[in-house]
Amino acid sequence: MSSAERWLDPTRWSLRGRVTAVFTTISALMSLVLVVSVFTISRSYLERAQAGTTDLQANLDLLRNVLVACAVAVTAIGAAVGWWASRRVLTPLHQLAATAARIASGDLDLRLSATHDQDLATTVESFNSMVDSLQRRIEREHRLFGDVSHELRTPLTTLMASVDVLNRHRDDLPERSQRALALVTEEVDHLRRLLDDLLALARVEAGMHRGDQEPLSVRDLLRHTLAERRYPPELLTVHEDVVVLGRKLELERAVVNLLQNADLHGGGVVAVAADRVGDAAVIVVDDAGPGVPTADRVRIFERFATARSGRRSATGTGIGLALVAETVAKHGGQVECVSRPGGGARFVATLPGVGAIEP
Repeated sequence: MSSAERWLDPTRWSLRGRVTAVFTTISALMSLVLVVSVFTISRSYLERAQAGTTDLQANLDLLRNVLVACAVAVTAIGAAVGWWASRRVLTPLHQLAATAARIASGDLDLRLSATHDQDLATTVESFNSMVDSLQRRIEREHRLFGDVSHELRTPLTTLMASVDVLNRHRDDLPERSQRALALVTEEVDHLRRLLDDLLALARVEAGMHRGDQEPLSVRDLLRHTLAERRYPPELLTVHEDVVVLGRKLELERAVVNLLQNADLHGGGVVAVAADRVGDAAVIVVDDAGPGVPTADRVRIFERFATARSGRRSATGTGIGLALVAETVAKHGGQVECVSRPGGGARFVATLPGVGAIEP
């Protein structure tokens, strides 16, 4: 690699820095050529026109100073023009990156604005076309996902009714048939919970929200959810209550799924906490399990994903944490899994707050 290539190495300079450096270098070289050329020509002319050595040297010194000042000014102007030009070049790229980031976070209705710049028009059209195609594909998958779940609901209801009838006459069955019936009952219940989670996830992903957003106290939300699920109230610690804008049923379902995940995979719920961090509300659920390996802490929020550790359960649906992540994201927040001090896993859900509540 030559010295020039090393100087313009992208790993050393940003694009704006490289464009500015190129403009500055070109301006400096042009100024240098101008100074040398004018100074040489002027010196030759003055030597022929003047006989006085003192006057000649004074004129040359004045000319040199003027040319140096002009060269510095031209170089500075070149650097400024380079900075301005690089900014004009990079602005569309920054807009593209910001739009792509928002689309990746779930805002699939966002598009790049049309441009009259012929060099960028093709890129903008291609990007918008790609997002259109992606949105249509996701919508088709969501419709299929929801349709299949709904179609399975009817035969499942029939199956549940049949199992219920058999359970009423359980004592009349042979012992072997009773064991088989218990197994069928367990699997049917597992299928029912799986379908419930699938339908809930399909509704959230498709924007079919259950109720409008309303101001909710995080403390009251957690207290109600814990009481409804018969968890001891001592599990809950609220350091500072925060009001969030959300849909109560969806957020309650997300909290329930975090609690069930701790019970099924994490050895039980150890603590539930709520606090305020900046303008956000933070909900924490700790469990007593073996924890989640670092490599799995993102993957477990995908559908039907399981951690490569002891956190396994035959009674889980594989949808619970995916539903939590989708619900929290639809409310403008995020959820993550970290290690709990002292062992176990800690699930942290962060939601935008709209105000604190005085204790």
